[in-house]
Amino acid sequence: MGPEMQAKFQLILQKELRYSSANLGFNMLISKLQRKLAGNPACLPDCLKEIDAFAAGFPLIVNADYARIAAL
Repeated sequence: MGPEMQAKFQLILQKELRYSSANLGFNMLISKLQRKLAGNPACLPDCLKEIDAFAAGFPLIVNADYARIAAL
């Protein structure tokens, strides 16, 4: 994930930017990470790594989401 996408995911995880995926699993991951980050703001790098791991495991699912997030 590039720096521009990291910045957008940071905003999403901090609830400063709203995003809803058509994929339930990706939505659940985002919600989980938002709660995790709210409890411990220092865990942002770990949250971004978790999104990367999900994307690596399910590239067909997140390709469309990444394109939509990049356009935000």
